Amino acid sequence: MKKIFPICIIGLLIISGLGAFIFPSVAEKAVFDNSRATHTVLGESGTATWCGFCKYAHGALKAIYKGDWHDFYYVSLVDDKNTHAADRIDELGLSGFPTVFWDGGYDIDVGAGSIPGAMSTYNASIINCGTRTVPDIDVTISVSWLGAATMSITVIVDNNEATAYNGYLRCYVTEITSSLGWTDTGGYPYTFPFLEYAFDQSISVSAYGSWSDTVTWDGALYNNGMGTNYGSITEDNTFIIASVFASSGGDVDETAGKRVGNNRAPNTPNSPNPSNGATNVNLNPTLSWQGGDPDWFDDVYYDVYFEKGDSTPDVLVSNDQTGTTFDPGTLDIDSTYYWKIVSEDEHGLTTNGPVWHFDTRGNSAPLIPKNPNPDDGEVDVNVNANLQWSGGDPDGDTVVYDVYFEEGNPDPSVLVSNDQTSTIYDPGTMDTLTTYYWKIVSEDEFGEITTGPVWSFTTADAANTPPNTPTITGEQNGNAGTEYEYTFNALDPDNNDVKYHIDWDDGDSETTDFSPSGTDVKVKHTWTNQDTYIIKVTAEDTKGLTSPEGTLTVIMPRNKAVTNTLFQRFLQQFPNSFPILRYILGL
Repeated sequence: MKKIFPICIIGLLIISGLGAFIFPSVAEKAVFDNSRATHTVLGESGTATWCGFCKYAHGALKAIYKGDWHDFYYVSLVDDKNTHAADRIDELGLSGFPTVFWDGGYDIDVGAGSIPGAMSTYNASIINCGTRTVPDIDVTISVSWLGAATMSITVIVDNNEATAYNGYLRCYVTEITSSLGWTDTGGYPYTFPFLEYAFDQSISVSAYGSWSDTVTWDGALYNNGMGTNYGSITEDNTFIIASVFASSGGDVDETAGKRVGNNRAPNTPNSPNPSNGATNVNLNPTLSWQGGDPDWFDDVYYDVYFEKGDSTPDVLVSNDQTGTTFDPGTLDIDSTYYWKIVSEDEHGLTTNGPVWHFDTRGNSAPLIPKNPNPDDGEVDVNVNANLQWSGGDPDGDTVVYDVYFEEGNPDPSVLVSNDQTSTIYDPGTMDTLTTYYWKIVSEDEFGEITTGPVWSFTTADAANTPPNTPTITGEQNGNAGTEYEYTFNALDPDNNDVKYHIDWDDGDSETTDFSPSGTDVKVKHTWTNQDTYIIKVTAEDTKGLTSPEGTLTVIMPRNKAVTNTLFQRFLQQFPNSFPILRYILGL
């Protein structure tokens, strides 16, 4: 039945907010002094490769173990990959995945909503178990690797008490990292996955005495109960954990762990970015790679060697960094760079990565200047117009522009602005009725140059400026349904005729005919609804320039005529009521 419960349990955990715990800080780690621990704690993690939330429990156990926060060991009981793990899970009484049983069930933590949250929970449980009062016993493990997944395992239990000790020994054979493809849903191989027991029996130790036994464990003779034996396990990846319980179903009194083999060197650096042999690489790349260590609890440091043009790079540009990225800064164009990574673990073992190389991009000339404003050949151009164009660079390089501008010369050679980054140039006030010629020369940051075409335009006969803001005069408080007349007036600095664009703010708008500058233009309008309106008007001269907007606020309250009409209808229907109303109103 245990596989039916996980969905229910996990749902309850989400509601209760297990994932809301705060990530334990370094200060929290220091709250517990390991010297106060009475014994080494054991965690047995009930998990499964299909369990979505189990990756959080697994990640939390790894993080606490790697951080060396506490004196504890853990085993991963992967239910769906090992019948022996499934049997142990049943013995512990699991009701939902994931569940971590601490010290045989003294503390039980069900579910996990996040790695930080689970770490906080497990941290408290380990401290709680670690300070329990337990019998004074010691457990020692010794292992001799005999080759071909075979080893001799000896467990010694020393009783330091004045009375005999009776307990139960479970000695778990595990791997540091699963080599059998047992992974959590985050894609990480399970760590310390339980394979089979070396010892699973009751023990009795006399007062101040010792119990010991030795077993030869051959992985080829043991299997997961699903057809896969353990004949492929290796010495350096095997880890033995022995725990003595108060009884078969009791709490843990002591635990010991023993690595069978030795520390392994870091993984060979791999998966470079830029990829080895890459071309056309941008000039500001971030180098990255994958590293790590087969002993996942080891810290790994990286030395970065990086050099231009040397196929055996020996220039150390970064040392002992923990991250797997490096920023070399801005590189040269059209160049070959070589680099390699040397990994070193906390025990001093190193692994040299291969030499990788890549080529940076070449350089393209800037884009041809285009989209001139004024348009090429345009006439009647304002004498105060600015010159504008489009430029840029296909490589995204910074571009500067030289502006050549000259009156009457189809081949302008007068440089009026150089190395400007803007694509706008102000030539000042130009002569009227004059043809000007201009061109743009673009240059990128690497000195590549592109010369644009020659453009021309002809100025207007005189400078023109827009009309002034028009004024509006007329009734500002009136009655809805009544027609009112409003006067509009605007001066044009160039004495051009003007016309008015009027927005009555009730959905109606209109445009007048052209009238001489500064003369009154009268327009009538009726608002049918009670409301507050803002009349908006702009003046436009004969050359198309438009003034700023003028406004006038008009308030139209309820139409009295409408009210009187309703009153008359009332009197027509009730003629005898008029004397009474006259009396009430004092008329």
